[in-house]
Order: sequence, then structure tokens, then C-alpha cells
Amino acid sequence: MEIDLDNLVIKGLEEAEERNAARLQEADKKAEAIIADDDCGDACKI
Repeated sequence: MEIDLDNLVIKGLEEAEERNAARLQEADKKAEAIIADDDCGDACKI
């Protein structure tokens, strides 16, 4: 049985990129929520 190392590496990189993209999206959402909370100032605390 032969293992195609080039394909295996490429597939692994694609999966890592997808996971990183998902993490970045989640981080962006959290950052936007923090910024939005800061933007409303005292009005949000009422």
C-alpha cells in the first residue's frame, strides 16, 4: 500500500486553514461584541 504524502500534506493544510478561518470568525464576532458594548457607554448599563 502506497501513501501519497503530497496529497496527505495538502489535505492537512486545507483542514488547518478551515479551522483557522472558523477561529478567526469567532474571534471577530467576540471583538465586535466588545466594541459594540463599549460604543453604547452608560446607556447599556441602564
